[in-house]
Amino acid sequence: MIGISNDYTFRRTLSPKVKDTLMETEISFSPYDAGELRTILEHRAERAFVDEACDLSAIANAAALAAQDMGNARQALDLLRVGAELAERNGETSVMDDHIEAAREQVQRGRLEDKIRDQTEHAQYILEAIANLQTQDEVPARSKELQQTYEQVADSHAASPLSTLKSIQDHLSDLHMLGFLCRHDQGTE
Repeated sequence: MIGISNDYTFRRTLSPKVKDTLMETEISFSPYDAGELRTILEHRAERAFVDEACDLSAIANAAALAAQDMGNARQALDLLRVGAELAERNGETSVMDDHIEAAREQVQRGRLEDKIRDQTEHAQYILEAIANLQTQDEVPARSKELQQTYEQVADSHAASPLSTLKSIQDHLSDLHMLGFLCRHDQGTE
Protein backbone atom coordinates (compact mmCIF):
# COMPACT_ATOMS: atom_id res chain seq x y z
CA MET A 1 0.00 0.00 0.00
CA ILE A 2 1.23 3.46 -0.87
CA GLY A 3 -0.08 6.55 0.88
CA ILE A 4 0.39 10.04 -0.47
CA SER A 5 -0.37 13.11 1.59
CA ASN A 6 0.33 16.82 1.63
CA ASP A 7 -0.36 16.80 5.37
CA TYR A 8 2.90 16.14 7.18
CA THR A 9 1.09 15.69 10.49
CA PHE A 10 -1.27 12.89 9.41
CA ARG A 11 0.91 10.24 11.08
CA ARG A 12 0.09 11.73 14.47
CA THR A 13 -3.51 10.61 14.02
CA LEU A 14 -2.61 6.97 13.38
CA SER A 15 -3.12 4.44 16.14
CA PRO A 16 -0.01 2.87 17.73
CA LYS A 17 -0.93 -0.46 16.11
CA VAL A 18 -0.99 1.08 12.64
CA LYS A 19 2.25 2.97 13.28
CA ASP A 20 3.89 -0.26 14.40
CA THR A 21 3.01 -2.08 11.16
CA LEU A 22 3.75 0.87 8.91
CA MET A 23 6.99 0.44 6.99
CA GLU A 24 7.30 4.01 5.92
CA THR A 25 9.61 5.63 3.48
CA GLU A 26 9.09 9.34 3.21
CA ILE A 27 9.80 11.12 -0.04
CA SER A 28 9.57 14.88 0.10
CA PHE A 29 9.20 17.06 -2.96
CA SER A 30 10.37 20.60 -2.40
CA PRO A 31 8.46 23.43 -4.02
CA TYR A 32 10.01 24.93 -7.13
CA ASP A 33 11.96 28.14 -6.65
CA ALA A 34 11.51 31.18 -8.90
CA GLY A 35 14.43 30.22 -11.15
CA GLU A 36 13.12 26.72 -11.76
CA LEU A 37 9.63 28.03 -12.44
CA ARG A 38 11.03 30.64 -14.80
CA THR A 39 12.83 27.91 -16.78
CA ILE A 40 9.61 25.90 -17.01
CA LEU A 41 7.61 28.95 -18.12
CA GLU A 42 10.21 30.05 -20.67
CA HIS A 43 10.14 26.58 -22.22
CA ARG A 44 6.34 26.59 -22.38
CA ALA A 45 6.21 30.19 -23.65
CA GLU A 46 8.54 29.31 -26.55
CA ARG A 47 6.04 26.72 -27.69
CA ALA A 48 2.85 28.66 -26.91
CA PHE A 49 3.56 32.19 -28.10
CA VAL A 50 4.77 33.72 -31.34
CA ASP A 51 7.98 35.75 -31.04
CA GLU A 52 7.75 38.61 -28.56
CA ALA A 53 4.12 37.87 -27.68
CA CYS A 54 5.18 37.41 -24.07
CA ASP A 55 7.51 39.83 -22.32
CA LEU A 56 10.35 38.11 -20.41
CA SER A 57 9.59 40.21 -17.34
CA ALA A 58 6.01 38.85 -17.37
CA ILE A 59 7.42 35.32 -17.32
CA ALA A 60 9.76 36.24 -14.46
CA ASN A 61 6.87 37.89 -12.60
CA ALA A 62 4.62 34.83 -12.98
CA ALA A 63 7.45 32.60 -11.76
CA ALA A 64 8.18 34.84 -8.77
CA LEU A 65 4.52 35.09 -7.74
CA ALA A 66 4.03 31.33 -7.94
CA ALA A 67 7.28 30.69 -6.03
CA GLN A 68 6.22 33.08 -3.25
CA ASP A 69 2.86 31.37 -2.93
CA MET A 70 3.22 27.60 -3.30
CA GLY A 71 6.16 26.94 -5.59
CA ASN A 72 3.72 25.17 -7.86
CA ALA A 73 4.34 24.87 -11.62
CA ARG A 74 0.61 24.55 -12.33
CA GLN A 75 -0.04 27.86 -10.61
CA ALA A 76 2.77 29.54 -12.58
CA LEU A 77 1.36 28.17 -15.84
CA ASP A 78 -2.13 29.33 -14.86
CA LEU A 79 -0.81 32.84 -14.21
CA LEU A 80 0.83 32.92 -17.63
CA ARG A 81 -2.22 31.45 -19.39
CA VAL A 82 -4.72 33.79 -17.74
CA GLY A 83 -2.37 36.74 -18.34
CA ALA A 84 -2.29 35.82 -22.04
CA GLU A 85 -6.08 35.56 -22.13
CA LEU A 86 -6.39 39.02 -20.56
CA ALA A 87 -3.93 40.51 -23.06
CA GLU A 88 -5.83 38.92 -25.95
CA ARG A 89 -9.19 40.08 -24.59
CA ASN A 90 -7.80 43.64 -24.40
CA GLY A 91 -6.55 43.43 -27.99
CA GLU A 92 -2.92 43.67 -26.92
CA THR A 93 -0.16 41.83 -28.77
CA SER A 94 2.12 41.03 -25.83
CA VAL A 95 1.66 39.64 -22.33
CA MET A 96 3.07 42.16 -19.85
CA ASP A 97 3.55 42.39 -16.07
CA ASP A 98 0.20 44.11 -15.56
CA HIS A 99 -1.56 41.16 -17.21
CA ILE A 100 0.17 38.78 -14.79
CA GLU A 101 -0.83 40.93 -11.81
CA ALA A 102 -4.46 40.92 -12.96
CA ALA A 103 -4.23 37.19 -13.62
CA ARG A 104 -3.04 36.61 -10.06
CA GLU A 105 -6.37 37.76 -8.63
CA GLN A 106 -8.36 35.68 -11.11
CA VAL A 107 -6.29 32.54 -10.51
CA GLN A 108 -6.61 32.85 -6.73
CA ARG A 109 -10.35 33.48 -6.96
CA GLY A 110 -10.74 30.59 -9.40
CA ARG A 111 -8.89 28.17 -7.12
CA LEU A 112 -11.12 29.07 -4.19
CA GLU A 113 -14.27 28.82 -6.31
CA ASP A 114 -13.18 25.41 -7.57
CA LYS A 115 -12.56 24.20 -4.02
CA ILE A 116 -15.99 25.39 -2.95
CA ARG A 117 -17.65 23.83 -6.01
CA ASP A 118 -15.94 20.52 -5.18
CA GLN A 119 -17.72 20.38 -1.82
CA THR A 120 -20.96 18.54 -1.23
CA GLU A 121 -24.22 20.44 -1.45
CA HIS A 122 -24.57 20.52 2.35
CA ALA A 123 -20.95 21.58 2.90
CA GLN A 124 -21.68 24.52 0.57
CA TYR A 125 -24.80 25.36 2.59
CA ILE A 126 -22.72 25.27 5.78
CA LEU A 127 -20.17 27.63 4.22
CA GLU A 128 -23.00 29.94 3.16
CA ALA A 129 -24.41 29.84 6.69
CA ILE A 130 -21.01 30.76 8.13
CA ALA A 131 -20.69 33.60 5.62
CA ASN A 132 -24.13 34.84 6.70
CA LEU A 133 -23.08 34.74 10.35
CA GLN A 134 -19.84 36.53 9.45
CA THR A 135 -21.73 39.40 7.78
CA GLN A 136 -23.73 39.76 11.01
CA ASP A 137 -20.52 39.72 13.13
CA GLU A 138 -21.69 36.52 14.84
CA VAL A 139 -18.55 34.42 14.41
CA PRO A 140 -17.07 32.48 15.98
CA ALA A 141 -20.33 30.63 16.56
CA ARG A 142 -21.19 27.41 18.33
CA SER A 143 -22.27 24.46 16.22
CA LYS A 144 -25.82 24.69 17.59
CA GLU A 145 -26.09 28.37 16.58
CA LEU A 146 -24.70 27.54 13.16
CA GLN A 147 -27.24 24.73 12.79
CA GLN A 148 -30.14 27.20 12.88
CA THR A 149 -28.61 29.40 10.18
CA TYR A 150 -27.65 26.35 8.12
CA GLU A 151 -31.25 25.08 8.23
CA GLN A 152 -32.47 28.47 6.96
CA VAL A 153 -29.93 28.34 4.12
CA ALA A 154 -30.92 24.78 3.18
CA ASP A 155 -34.59 25.81 3.22
CA SER A 156 -33.83 28.80 0.97
CA HIS A 157 -32.36 26.34 -1.55
CA ALA A 158 -35.42 24.06 -1.21
CA ALA A 159 -33.20 21.32 0.22
CA SER A 160 -33.79 19.08 3.20
CA PRO A 161 -31.26 20.00 5.90
CA LEU A 162 -29.08 17.41 7.58
CA SER A 163 -31.03 15.90 10.43
CA THR A 164 -28.46 15.83 13.22
CA LEU A 165 -26.01 18.23 14.79
CA LYS A 166 -23.39 15.47 14.54
CA SER A 167 -23.73 15.48 10.73
CA ILE A 168 -23.14 19.21 10.67
CA GLN A 169 -20.16 18.85 13.01
CA ASP A 170 -18.70 16.20 10.69
CA HIS A 171 -18.97 18.64 7.78
CA LEU A 172 -17.40 21.37 9.92
CA SER A 173 -14.48 19.06 10.73
CA ASP A 174 -13.98 18.31 7.04
CA LEU A 175 -14.14 21.99 6.12
CA HIS A 176 -11.64 22.78 8.89
CA MET A 177 -9.30 20.07 7.64
CA LEU A 178 -9.52 21.51 4.10
CA GLY A 179 -8.58 24.96 5.39
CA PHE A 180 -11.93 26.68 4.88
CA LEU A 181 -12.50 27.26 8.59
CA CYS A 182 -10.63 27.98 11.79
CA ARG A 183 -11.80 26.08 14.82
CA HIS A 184 -12.29 27.84 18.13
CA ASP A 185 -12.63 25.16 20.78
CA GLN A 186 -14.67 26.07 23.82
CA GLY A 187 -12.58 26.67 26.91
CA THR A 188 -9.33 27.33 25.02
CA GLU A 189 -7.67 30.59 24.13
